[in-house]
Amino acid sequence: MAPIHWVIQENQGDSSSVRRMVEALESDGHVPHLLRLTKSPEIPPIHDLPDEAPVVCHGQGFLTRALDHPRLKSGLFFDPAKFRWSAFNSGWEKAMLSSDGRVMSLSDATEFLRGGATAFVRPDSDSKSFDGGIYDAAGFTAVIGRTALDLDTPVMVASPCNIDAEWRFFVVTNEIVSCSEYRRWGRHSVDGAVPRLAIDCAAELASRWSPADVYCLDLALNGDRIGVVEANCFNASRFYAAVIERVLRSVNAFVMSHA
Repeated sequence: MAPIHWVIQENQGDSSSVRRMVEALESDGHVPHLLRLTKSPEIPPIHDLPDEAPVVCHGQGFLTRALDHPRLKSGLFFDPAKFRWSAFNSGWEKAMLSSDGRVMSLSDATEFLRGGATAFVRPDSDSKSFDGGIYDAAGFTAVIGRTALDLDTPVMVASPCNIDAEWRFFVVTNEIVSCSEYRRWGRHSVDGAVPRLAIDCAAELASRWSPADVYCLDLALNGDRIGVVEANCFNASRFYAAVIERVLRSVNAFVMSHA
């Protein structure tokens, strides 16, 4: 079987993870290609990437650049129609952390907050056009004023809730292959153990519905309830304290079985 060529964004913020990815891939006989992506929408040429080789991209910059790229689009596990809060809600229903969330237009969300409410608001899409967070009218108006979003843009609005801990699960063909805590009491944290209850919950949710064959599932603890925060595209996701080598081997096994 031909090696898999990984095109990795070198300047994605976590240099230690990039280094471990390169080492793990080379150790297993695969080929990493490091690219530095700038603000330019163009992807630099990759001169030593064979035309027919299976490819996987990794780095946040590829989601906005590779979807229409003739060579790299096959290296993304991403369908914009499925990586939306509304799609997660349809697939996982009451398991969503924001179980009372509603999708409405940006205009309607602004009017809702002007009525005196404070709410959690995030884009429905995976666009990252603004950060999801708890907003009042003034705060939301200030954030939206820094974007060029259309007033018809769908956003999700939900009641605020306290989050005690958040965990990321790496899913390949509906199976959990590794996981990590990434936040506790609102602060970055990768040292805490992921509880068995959360792992079992993630496994059940992945067996119920998945937005892609390879993705990341983020769960959070609110009091005594575990719920889905969102799913994230694997190609743009941080590993935190997950076992990178195990994740890459699982992804490579999936890619090779479909080559």
